[in-house]
Amino acid sequence: MKLSEKQKKIGLFVLVLILNSVGYKLAQILRPEGFLVTGWLDSFIPYVYYFVVPYALYPVIAIMTFVLYWNDYKKYKVMALSFATVLAIAIVIFLVFQTTITRARVEPNDLFNWGVSLVYSFDEPLNAFPSLHVAIPVIATLFIYLRNRRLGLYLVPVTVLIILSTVMIKQHAVVDIIGGLLLAFGVFKYRRIFEKL
Repeated sequence: MKLSEKQKKIGLFVLVLILNSVGYKLAQILRPEGFLVTGWLDSFIPYVYYFVVPYALYPVIAIMTFVLYWNDYKKYKVMALSFATVLAIAIVIFLVFQTTITRARVEPNDLFNWGVSLVYSFDEPLNAFPSLHVAIPVIATLFIYLRNRRLGLYLVPVTVLIILSTVMIKQHAVVDIIGGLLLAFGVFKYRRIFEKL
């Protein structure tokens, strides 16, 4: 039975969801300890609790990309497979070279600190390098820019805030950001290979 384009699009979205949730968590279970990659530069970065707000915008930008590309299967396929590739490469790195981060001591005495505590409770301090919280919003913003330049430009400062939030709430080190940026731009550069699939 031949799948319709709609079924294929749903399948690609589910693939990305599985990699982002099951694959990500599986890496933490299989590699429960990691190397501490915090550097001297990280010691100068303060803990700023209100950065949990942009940190929480990670899934919004990702989902926005799938919505924008929904009506064009060929471009949707390239975008979705690019997302899946970013996630798959990151998971392989997590399994081979697991890293960790020293988190802030947080007292959930207000809404923002409670939000950070919630993030900490859901996500182990593992799977740090490369940062998917950097790679996914960056590649999403690049694809959104291809589709709608004005919207893409509006999202650039939001994406920058998301990137900054990863170190401001002590969820990542600076090196994790660099890894996330390299991963996102690298996959985006070679996205055209997915047109042949």
